[in-house]
Amino acid sequence: MDRDRLVGMLHRDGGAFEACRRMLVAGARYWVDEDTVPASALATIYARRDRLTRRKGIQSLGFTEAVETLRSRGDDPICIGAVDTDDPPYHFQLFLDEGATTVVACLGVDQSWKTHVDEPGQRTIRRQP
Repeated sequence: MDRDRLVGMLHRDGGAFEACRRMLVAGARYWVDEDTVPASALATIYARRDRLTRRKGIQSLGFTEAVETLRSRGDDPICIGAVDTDDPPYHFQLFLDEGATTVVACLGVDQSWKTHVDEPGQRTIRRQP
């Protein structure tokens, strides 16, 4: 998928959509898979991830809203995509309609819990507790 096309699909109100769009415009890595998964299956998976993220105190954007949107779409086929940035370390999960013409949901998860800086310019991956 073309970067500019994806940026255009993220022109919606909401913290996750706006933050993801800014990172994508700034050159963040991204991908969109053309395979689909039923929205109901994704809702189940991401509801669990939302609970785990909250329990661990990891900051996120739009997680609950994305799960609610996926639930409301029943078994509609959904394409998955992502936008990743290192500065700040954030992962945005995108959920697109079957034709990949609309981003129906977007969530962002702070990834700083995975890394810490030892010295300027160096990053070390920490093991999860």
